[in-house]
Amino acid sequence: MNRRICSRRGSSSVFICVIMSALVSVCFALIYSTIEFTADSRADALMNLSGDSLMSEYDTDILQDYGLFLLRTPDSDLSAHLRGYLTYTFGREAHVALSDIHVSGAGFSAADTEAMRDQILSYMKAGGALKLVGTGNGPDTSGSEAVIPGPEAGHRLRHGPTIASLPSRQLPEQDLLSRAMTFGSRLSDLGGIFADGTDQFLLGSYALGTFNNNTNSIDPDHFFYREVEYILNGGLTDQENRRKTANALKMLRFTSNFAHIYADAKKRDALAAAAELIAPGPGAPAVQAAMATAWAYAESANDAELLLQGNRVPLIKDADSWAIDLENVIEDTAGDKVIHPRRETGLSYDQYLRILLFLEDEDLVTARIMDLIQINMRKNIDGEFLISECCWGITLHAGINGRKRSYEKLYQRRPE
Repeated sequence: MNRRICSRRGSSSVFICVIMSALVSVCFALIYSTIEFTADSRADALMNLSGDSLMSEYDTDILQDYGLFLLRTPDSDLSAHLRGYLTYTFGREAHVALSDIHVSGAGFSAADTEAMRDQILSYMKAGGALKLVGTGNGPDTSGSEAVIPGPEAGHRLRHGPTIASLPSRQLPEQDLLSRAMTFGSRLSDLGGIFADGTDQFLLGSYALGTFNNNTNSIDPDHFFYREVEYILNGGLTDQENRRKTANALKMLRFTSNFAHIYADAKKRDALAAAAELIAPGPGAPAVQAAMATAWAYAESANDAELLLQGNRVPLIKDADSWAIDLENVIEDTAGDKVIHPRRETGLSYDQYLRILLFLEDEDLVTARIMDLIQINMRKNIDGEFLISECCWGITLHAGINGRKRSYEKLYQRRPE
């Protein structure tokens, strides 16, 4: 009887020991898994915090002058900083092993025009448009007298390494047919030029609100006086960019002026009478067409100079806003001086620049904006600055306890 009782007690003890062993094993497993989970959570939190710390090393000069978050710190320095952050926290913990720590900004190069345009648009949508241009029609110069540089004033970019490293020089050149097709496709959508809030409007607003032009000095420390004109033409001198912009304005105005001549009865009659005097008979219509072309061109050239001097010119003219008389054309005196119409109204020079920016290829506009940032940074901050060495995001890599981890960090703005 006693033997049976002892046997039962022994079996119960063995059973309890087995259960307790299992429970202890489960407890240790839970403890170790909790340690692993905690280590993973700490590693994730620290990697994210470290990434935010690295992103805080953005270039303050670029942010202040151009509203853009860009990192200029080399990958080797960023990697050293990340290694310092991780080893400071984990270095004394025996159960944490660190390996393969490095940072790269190669996937987020500021040399990418599309990515840089996204950065510019992000800045504008987050409130930059209000800071730069207020109403959206160009910088507010009310209450101050604009200082307009003369035709021969300005600078020439001569430094070979700076010229060779310009981002726009890395773009493939467009042939005349491609540029004509781009111009034609944009010309058919002129209604979108002043559509506030569109990407093209914001890109134009950024250019007009950040860079100098012939009638608006944004920052006298910038290299060129006529920076928006540089964006349009890419010339290495202020004079060249002024001349090419004047030619573009003449072309833009010519069609409207030519149409006005034939829409105005008095101008048609004056042309017909002059043509009959010069070449009576069957040759009169050809002479009339040639004189109309010369008249429209003379008015367009006068329009361009009026705009460059800070005056306004309407898109569609009437008799009061017309300046050049037919006699000036016949006597070849048009162009001797700028002639003001009886009534000056219409669009400003900034608004015409917005039209020309709208008609230009967006990649080229963005690349030349990048040119100007690089030129001005090399002039004022660092003579060896290259925008291609900047980035707008980074990838962080680290091995923690044999597990490889990768994280991306990007500059992202929230709308104000």
